[in-house]
Amino acid sequence: MNVLQHFALAAGSVLLCGAAALAQRATPPADLHEFSEQRIRHQKTLGLTLGGYALANIAVGAIGAGNAQGETKYFHRMNMYWNLVNLGIAGAGLLGARKQNSSGESLPQAVRQHETMKQVLLFNAGLDVAYVLGGAYLRERAESRPDQADQLRGYGKSIMLQGGFLLAFDLVNYFIFKSRGDKQEMQLISASPTGMGVVIPIK
Repeated sequence: MNVLQHFALAAGSVLLCGAAALAQRATPPADLHEFSEQRIRHQKTLGLTLGGYALANIAVGAIGAGNAQGETKYFHRMNMYWNLVNLGIAGAGLLGARKQNSSGESLPQAVRQHETMKQVLLFNAGLDVAYVLGGAYLRERAESRPDQADQLRGYGKSIMLQGGFLLAFDLVNYFIFKSRGDKQEMQLISASPTGMGVVIPIK
């Protein structure tokens, strides 16, 4: 093989490697679509679960508030009011999930959405703790307000119950997001030629 043939072989190898590298950069990771779809499905499940829970509480609360007396009446009434808000949150979440398009997401967008969902769930869990404490405060305050004792105890018990449910709900879903998505997220980042791994915080 002469020098010219060696040169042609080397040049061909360089061109082939360059074409392969360009193709790799232009083509998103094979699991990126599923990573995004998994998050969107989970968001829809969150909305449907919270919405179903809210509807059940509204129905039971409306019946209970109409038939019960004293502390129990206020307990059911607050359950109904609280879950009207939950129903609105669930509806907004489902609407937001429907607007998302996994096929159009880049890797940075998918990672950002995944991390945002985890942060939102953790923030909500902090609020849930405050709800439970607020409910406990209302129950405690009932001791010094005998004229409003039934209302304060009923509202307090309801808020503690609803806050406790939301705390469990948010924490369970946070750990599902984390355990199911973080490993895949890191694999996608490490396979990316952009070096995202040095700037994306994983919590």
